[in-house]
Amino acid sequence: MSDSRSAGLQSKKKSSQILSHMTKPVLAAVIIPLVDTLVLQIGFGFISRNTLTLALLLEGGIGLLSGVGIALSSTPSISRIGHATIGTAAWSRDAEKNAERVGLMWMTAASLLVLLGFVLSIV
Repeated sequence: MSDSRSAGLQSKKKSSQILSHMTKPVLAAVIIPLVDTLVLQIGFGFISRNTLTLALLLEGGIGLLSGVGIALSSTPSISRIGHATIGTAAWSRDAEKNAERVGLMWMTAASLLVLLGFVLSIV
């Protein structure tokens, strides 16, 4: 009986942890298309679906590249190069974990933007 309760608690804890990590990327993936739509409306006077699709795909690609760059910036080899050349902080496991977490949020938001761009191009 206690095993099923502990498994249920672990499942709830894991799902709440996933939900807390997904709120910022989902919020960003909702706000960015709204801002793009507003800028297109103000700038051109109309909203072109093709232009909006291309903007979402471009922003998603830039976000994916940025997320990978953030995640790679704290790897031991890159951190050592940065420490030797420009005097950044030395490598630490905590800094690497934080960079991976932030990079994953960037990549998640960017993937949602790319997915939204694909859906918009199909519709």
